[in-house]
Amino acid sequence: MTSISILGAGNVARGIATRAVAAGYDVQLLVRDESKGQALASDLNGTVTVSPLTGPATGDLVFIALPYSAIADALAGLGSLEGKIVVDASNPIKDDFSGVAVAPGTSGAETIAASVPGAAVVKAFNTIFAGNVAAGGEYQLDLFVAGDDAEAKAAVTAFGEATGFRVIDTGALAQSAVLEGLAWMHIQLQFSRGTEFQSAIVLLDKVA
Repeated sequence: MTSISILGAGNVARGIATRAVAAGYDVQLLVRDESKGQALASDLNGTVTVSPLTGPATGDLVFIALPYSAIADALAGLGSLEGKIVVDASNPIKDDFSGVAVAPGTSGAETIAASVPGAAVVKAFNTIFAGNVAAGGEYQLDLFVAGDDAEAKAAVTAFGEATGFRVIDTGALAQSAVLEGLAWMHIQLQFSRGTEFQSAIVLLDKVA
């Protein structure tokens, strides 16, 4: 797989696209605001194209890098994603940051999966802050993934490893609820600990 599509042109999209371009992937940005997409494309040194959010998405992997509240409308206007591997990098957080926007016992990723019949949805990139994805740095970050389709998870794992992450398979797509809760806790800790969205969740296999 040599190409990806990203829905969005914000910080999450920038982080994923930065890593992808550095690893030699072609990137398609699907955006509502063409000027914002072109601005991001001009900042990236690679093969980057900008398309309307109506699609079609041409990449081997299709990343959702939009605020959760914008995803349903974006997918409805995008057209069929049948046969695609869809990577949900979002967190279902209310726009006013008062809490999560899904009912207990479910997840944003599962809600998205129900709206894209025929696509294989994998949860990934939601537990790493966008600035850390873009910056890279001296530490190898852990990329937690969840999904029901083994081949789709393998493809996302290959992308994650090619772009510099240690990939950790957390299990079925239902595990997304745990990953989204972990991400929400991590976001809240930025304010209580003053870490300014520069901290990272890393699994230490041994501490002694």
